[in-house]
Amino acid sequence: MRWSGFLFWLAVLPAHALDLHGIAPDEIAIWAAPVEGDAVWAAHRADVAVNPASTMKLLTSWVALTRLTPDYTWSTELRSEAAVQGDTLQGDLYWVGSGEPRFYRDRLDALLAQLRERGIRHLGGRLVLDGSAFTSLGAADGFDADEGRSFMTQPSALLTNLNAAWLHFYVADGKMRLALDPPLAGVRLENALRVGAEGACGDVRRHVSIEVRPDLIRAQGALPPACDGSSTYVTPLSPEAFAAAAFIGLWQAEGGTGPGGWGVGRTPAASREVAQSRSEPLARMLPDMNKYSSNPMARLLFLTLGRSAGGSDTPRDADRLVRSTLAAARIDAGGLALENGAGLSRRERVSARLLGEVLRAAARGPYSGDFLASLPVAGEEGTLKHRFGDLGARLHLKTGTLDGVRALAGYWLAPDGRRLVLVAIVNARDAERKKAALDAVVGDLVQRFASYNDSDGVAGR
Repeated sequence: MRWSGFLFWLAVLPAHALDLHGIAPDEIAIWAAPVEGDAVWAAHRADVAVNPASTMKLLTSWVALTRLTPDYTWSTELRSEAAVQGDTLQGDLYWVGSGEPRFYRDRLDALLAQLRERGIRHLGGRLVLDGSAFTSLGAADGFDADEGRSFMTQPSALLTNLNAAWLHFYVADGKMRLALDPPLAGVRLENALRVGAEGACGDVRRHVSIEVRPDLIRAQGALPPACDGSSTYVTPLSPEAFAAAAFIGLWQAEGGTGPGGWGVGRTPAASREVAQSRSEPLARMLPDMNKYSSNPMARLLFLTLGRSAGGSDTPRDADRLVRSTLAAARIDAGGLALENGAGLSRRERVSARLLGEVLRAAARGPYSGDFLASLPVAGEEGTLKHRFGDLGARLHLKTGTLDGVRALAGYWLAPDGRRLVLVAIVNARDAERKKAALDAVVGDLVQRFASYNDSDGVAGR
């Protein structure tokens, strides 16, 4: 490739050369550049600090891969200082979490299986949750209207199953049956469902009304037989209460007895390990977080960065580590404002240039494959499953969506091996109406980049 000729020919496209497809010039920020070289191909309001919504997860992901490395894992332990007599643990059992972003039911099952392998069948004391891995949890202020929605789940060092239980619906012998996974101790299921008329199921919530309280989940309505095996999720409890209820529910479902209640506390220094679970590595976590834009996972990863940096305020320590990582990469952090590293924020700000330079650094770095693999693929998966199908799998973009924000950031991989970094962020009162226009802006940048003949630095045929 004659990159020198190609990059020499490229000049930063001025605003008037960009078709904004009806977006007002002061409502969008754009930065686009080839991964190779130092040229910038297109920039519009690129140094203005804007709200990036969930594209902020890209910054958190890059810092995590850089500082923690792809092989980083989280440990979850059960500890006690009590003796075991017969099949009984005579005292309290401490559950020590470290903020694993993807601590699902299978991880909890594995911990409980280790207790049973030790011959323990009865927990004679309390279950004590130790979430002291994080000195503070940070905030996501300004979302009161969304209280109770899954994306608003608060982080916790013991976050289990992303604080959600699956409510399954089954049809048998002309009757409806409900099941909760995982079972939650103290949460009663009340089934007021009936089998409805034949027809397509679709989203099961179209057919049922679900009342969710900390002690009760009540479902009523008429479900078509086609809804057999369908599911939806519920979030009846706070993260700590959910973790305790899931632990006790699964323990008792497998024939265990006890514990005598639960609480929150610190693990005694003299305790010993009775069970331990090691997470999958960070590189396996990031696709779940970025392809499906999980705010709880991103907030836990941000807090993990703070924990790794040490200090007395985990979110503030994470902020410090992000800025030092940017400085080491010689990326100007001007305009950056962090609240929780997930983009679930009215306060977070970043410039399109900063985010673009992070993407370029990630593509040039030793963990570029892990970073790229975490992004949604256009027309195929995650939050891009139904977008950019015409451009296909060479387009890898993280999406960002908030009231007043629509954002896209990632890469176009040209057939000849060239790579283009793309960042386009709309901040506007009616941003949701500009989604199609934003997609068109990105599509134009891709098509223009793809049309260049890199062998002679002139526009393609």
